[in-house]
Amino acid sequence: MAATYSATATGSFTVTDIGVVVRQFTTDLKMIASSTRAMTEKDASAYGADIELLAAHGYLKSVDVTLMYGASEVKAVRYYIDENTGAIKSSRPGGVLWPELTGGWIRIVFTHTSNLTDAVLQSLGNKLNKSWGNSSADTSHSSLTSSGGRTYASNGWGMRREDWS
Repeated sequence: MAATYSATATGSFTVTDIGVVVRQFTTDLKMIASSTRAMTEKDASAYGADIELLAAHGYLKSVDVTLMYGASEVKAVRYYIDENTGAIKSSRPGGVLWPELTGGWIRIVFTHTSNLTDAVLQSLGNKLNKSWGNSSADTSHSSLTSSGGRTYASNGWGMRREDWS
């Protein structure tokens, strides 16, 4: 798990605000699951719950979701954590009706703060729905083209989504 992005903690928000925003992320993930059939909506919900738990503890910097076909990237979104969103307006979830590809699969990689050590991750293990581990995946999306994005926010805490296709 590489920590390659930064965020500042100067906003005024609560764990409830984080939950509101992560539900929008989870809605996107469920749309991706439904359209691609590369994961179940139940798995999408489980990933969303894990992301919410990690975000509520201040461990996340970004979450990258990629539709893979073999070793090739087809579509991707990255959600950057923003703890000081200011007055941005929250978008509605959507815009992620990705293609269904026989043999396609979804890769989810998060980057984390230095506070999320292996020991902390292990201690959270019984609270997490999915088994998370270190990743060396290239999430630069150099084979894709940036194609917009959305913002999700509640009282100073948000996720900025960047899309690639």
